[in-house]
Amino acid sequence: MRALRDFLNRTSSYALAIAVHVAVAGVLTVSVRWPGMDHRSAHQAANAIRATVVDEERVQRELRVIRDRETEKRREEEERVEAARRQREHEESRLEEARRLRRTEEDQGRREAERLRQEREALEKERNRIESEHQRLLTLVEETEQARLEEERRRDEAMNARLEEERRRDEAEEKRRQEAERVRREEELRMARRQAEEARRAEEERQRQVEERARRELMAREEQRLEQERKAIFAKALEEYISAIESSVVRNWRRPTGVPDGLKCTVNVVQANDGEVLKVEITQSSGNVAFDRSVEQAVLAASPLPLPRQQAVFDREIVFLFNPRS
Repeated sequence: MRALRDFLNRTSSYALAIAVHVAVAGVLTVSVRWPGMDHRSAHQAANAIRATVVDEERVQRELRVIRDRETEKRREEEERVEAARRQREHEESRLEEARRLRRTEEDQGRREAERLRQEREALEKERNRIESEHQRLLTLVEETEQARLEEERRRDEAMNARLEEERRRDEAEEKRRQEAERVRREEELRMARRQAEEARRAEEERQRQVEERARRELMAREEQRLEQERKAIFAKALEEYISAIESSVVRNWRRPTGVPDGLKCTVNVVQANDGEVLKVEITQSSGNVAFDRSVEQAVLAASPLPLPRQQAVFDREIVFLFNPRS
């Protein structure tokens, strides 16, 4: 519609110029001195020509003004189009940057999930290895116990055979001595068996205590190692969580005018389960009231605060050191 209006305006201007030229040509034609025309008429015709020329100059000036105005309008339109193009390119650049950042965050999330999966698999393998080692030790203990019992049985059989042989050699002796000797030998045998049984039981108890102590020490060392790994994982997740909160507060912080560099303060934040900031308190001031107040405003502006990847590290009360680098 604007182009059509510009075309009509230009056409009207050109038509006016053509009409003026035609009128001038007609006046010149009529003003030629014909035979019989008097001098007064010729003078009036000359005045008419001069007026026409003056009018034509005015028309030309107006045409130039119109053309300049149209040129100015076209230039303004081109500037608006160029500004719109630059704005569109800027918006497209911002959208592309946002998409790139989103892809980077997704890649990081996938890598972190893969790392955690590998750690879980490693822990599961280690647990299976410990259980297998424990089962092997139990089997070894059982086999050792069976071998020991078999050895004692053979010793008992050998002792019984020896006693039986002695008894047969002494059968020729007097019945009284034989009976007394038999009673004495039986008593000694009972004592020996009782002592052997007590020694065997003592040895079994000592062996059991040694094995139980070794098993406890092994389990304690393994539990200590697993606890250290859990603490390290928890500490790393907590450090990432605090770092994310600090970064969010720094992004929302605006340096007050006239505040020097190098200021820092300790901030205590109470938050809800969804990260919404409920309370902000400067527990260790920087010594600059404007700086402390700007930090409190930055924490409130960052609400809701980012949540941790592991729910176990979430805490309703967070304390961190706000120390901007610039």
